[in-house]
Amino acid sequence: MADKLDPHHLVALMSYLFRGREDGSSSRYLDLTFVNPGNGITNNRETSIRTFPILDAIANICVFKKGSQPVAVALQLKPKELEIRLTIAEDQEVEPLVVNHLNSVWEKLQALSDGFAAQRGSDNNQEGSPDISEDVALPLRVKIFREIYEFSMQKQMAQGRKWFEGLVKFAKKLSESRAIPLQEVESDLYDVVVAMDSVLELVDKFRHYPTQGLTYDEWETVYDL
Repeated sequence: MADKLDPHHLVALMSYLFRGREDGSSSRYLDLTFVNPGNGITNNRETSIRTFPILDAIANICVFKKGSQPVAVALQLKPKELEIRLTIAEDQEVEPLVVNHLNSVWEKLQALSDGFAAQRGSDNNQEGSPDISEDVALPLRVKIFREIYEFSMQKQMAQGRKWFEGLVKFAKKLSESRAIPLQEVESDLYDVVVAMDSVLELVDKFRHYPTQGLTYDEWETVYDL
């Protein structure tokens, strides 16, 4: 990355590439063969390509406004110095609360990484990523989920209301039209709708009574669903 790069150029580029896709998830469909990693980021092409969905996810958790809020995130990696630099850009000045939120989540992710490392133990000969038990660092994972969800509550609720009512109607019609119980992907879809209905019911409680909030058990239920 050039030293004099205007970070707002990142927003313009992302807007051009991802126009028409509100959640920015279109990056997964891009042909990444044209990318030529360089500028000191890393000389490992595979590693660079794998960072794209991670940056997508980081950009998404920075979005909290109900309306349009384009966010782009770039990464610089110095392997020898063990340093990572994230650059956040919007179509206006980035608010301090966004930076504070990302710092807070990043610190918890570091703690989560330490918890996973402790679970893996000293076996460095295992190929690939080892399986992690579902109960490892569960309270911390729920805490990270809760922090992200509370920060982006307005956006989440706006998106949910935009499509969920139609999805419920579709799932009900689908179930009624089948002479036999739903199977495979149709059954999975129906389960998702039921789970989301429970999630929205709990989240509505938090939205209407923010000072009271949800209990840990309720947040764990939302996380599980």
